[in-house]
Amino acid sequence: MDESIESGLKKPENDDVAKVQTTEMTKTTETTKVVKDEDDGITKDKTLVTETTTTTTEKTESGTTFYTQIKSKFEQVFHEFIPESLQNNRKVVHAFDNLRENVLKKTNDKSVNPEIEWDAEVRKSNELCEDEKKFLKERKEFIKEAFAKYVGVGIEEIHVDDIPVIAFAGSGGGFRAMIATTAYMRALQDSGLYDCGIYFSGLSGSCWNLATQYSSICATKENPVQALLDFFKENLTHNIASPKGLLKALSNNSSPETAVELVFGGLVEKKAEGLDLHVVDVYGSLLGARILVGHDPESQRLDFKLSQQRRFIEGGKQMMPIYTAIHHNRPWKDLLDEKTSAFVENYEQVWTEYSKKKDHMAWYEFTPFEVGCDEQAAWVPTWALGRKFEFGKNVNRLPEINLCQLIGIMGAAPSAPIYIDVRQFEHFLPEGWLKTEWKRLYEGAMEDLGEEGRWKFEGHHLVPTAEVYNHIYHLNPPPYELGLVNNQILELIDAGASNDLPLYPLVHPSREVDIIIGFDCSSQIINHDFFEQEQSVFTSRKGITKVARDVENKYCEVYDYVPNGKSDGYTTPAVYHSTFCYLPYLPNDKVDKTFVPSTAKFASFANFTYTPDQIDLMVRLAKQNWLEVEEKVKGVVIDAWKKKRDKRLSNSK
Repeated sequence: MDESIESGLKKPENDDVAKVQTTEMTKTTETTKVVKDEDDGITKDKTLVTETTTTTTEKTESGTTFYTQIKSKFEQVFHEFIPESLQNNRKVVHAFDNLRENVLKKTNDKSVNPEIEWDAEVRKSNELCEDEKKFLKERKEFIKEAFAKYVGVGIEEIHVDDIPVIAFAGSGGGFRAMIATTAYMRALQDSGLYDCGIYFSGLSGSCWNLATQYSSICATKENPVQALLDFFKENLTHNIASPKGLLKALSNNSSPETAVELVFGGLVEKKAEGLDLHVVDVYGSLLGARILVGHDPESQRLDFKLSQQRRFIEGGKQMMPIYTAIHHNRPWKDLLDEKTSAFVENYEQVWTEYSKKKDHMAWYEFTPFEVGCDEQAAWVPTWALGRKFEFGKNVNRLPEINLCQLIGIMGAAPSAPIYIDVRQFEHFLPEGWLKTEWKRLYEGAMEDLGEEGRWKFEGHHLVPTAEVYNHIYHLNPPPYELGLVNNQILELIDAGASNDLPLYPLVHPSREVDIIIGFDCSSQIINHDFFEQEQSVFTSRKGITKVARDVENKYCEVYDYVPNGKSDGYTTPAVYHSTFCYLPYLPNDKVDKTFVPSTAKFASFANFTYTPDQIDLMVRLAKQNWLEVEEKVKGVVIDAWKKKRDKRLSNSK
């Protein structure tokens, strides 16, 4: 994360913040004070007091909070920053005075949060949910005419069952990936292929792209993709870590008070729900201020709930977005307390063996319909994410988690484990003596730790992960199994720590994706070996044999993914044959010989400020790169269509 974020909005050392949660009859106040840091977490001294009351009056927070820090920063720049509307600036600053009260007042408001009247259960299956099945059927019908036009035949020649399931996948890479992926989407629109897509899977920066595209800012426009590019040109001129830029983002609209509430309200809700706030949570709110706030925030309340994106894909009108994050499973961290371990037969022996297992990454997917992980075959409605669960049912009814907190989690690259940080550090070291000496010293230190010690050291997270309640907590009655099912908290991070492309959900055993078109806008494309390494891990974990079909053009390599029935023992193996078109965002002399997106200073991962000219340059590069391979990809699509058609016809005889 940008250092200026941490210096500008740093959690105070003595943060005595009251966490207040109320019902109509009770009020519970839990005061948490940091005592000392130990290992992965923070040791705390907690005091819990419950009072019976007939009102819902809230006590104010004590001490310095995130919100007062933000307000203080605004006040520091208030007199030196003259916006179009000075009055709106004042409204932003004063909105923090009533932020907590306004947010908690709406927590039990059914008109704002209708989901608090609904109960949720964990769905134990890896079949697609009924909502997605319905969407898939509707989407194929909706794109039938566009597909016929793309492959060059009359609509009467197209049977919906023959239309290949095409999925686009956007990589990580901060704002560079967010913008470049959008640029590719715009190029594909001109060719007609974009209108034939069914899924769009995002990772890290590409999740931010989807969050804005599937909001009323863009989705209500005639061309949502072009509207997204226009929004970027207008709104990425100030850094999210700058109080001046944040003030501009929150004040340049018709209701600054509502903008503050929507962007920072998720922090208040997490506090009230008993979860600790980390810098990743604040990061998400800063991102939300930049990419989720339009000119009329009051009309945008639904935009801050992921489940509400279904209103833009109803009837198959747009592709279904799939967001991704991962949980880092570290067996040695799953030690049970004395009470819970009593339910595990021969616990000491079982624990000794279990704790020696190596760590792995579990992929979570978030759609407007459900959130879950095929590794666990456990899913909950998206509107229920953030609630406490036990034995497969929610134990409370809370509003859906704020989308700002989700995009913070999905882009939380700084929360990656140490071995990812080390790999990134080595990636940017120049070849030569320094890199060789660094590797020698590091490997020597790791050798001294031993294999198991190295796992545990490199699996540590230097930046704390964000917390979400775990919907599979005690999923089944005792006797309990060791693992994530015994952790009430789910720690989710940027999926780029596992793979820079969100391919895992696209080989979901029930999704039957025929063609995956992946836009790699990460910095790792400098070295093709990184792609091969990640592909090797992915294919071995998912039981896929990767067969090169056409890799002659550097702007698009085509591979066949052939299921082989194997897996790593954790995740589910792939079962459906698919084709992967890999499109790295490489420089092109036909656009600008000097522009190398993966190394350009203005396109670095840590940059959050772009000019319209820079965005135009990125759009031109994506368009030219796509023109280099457009016919090749069309050939892949036509081939997949004909194979499905021929198979259907042969089966009907």
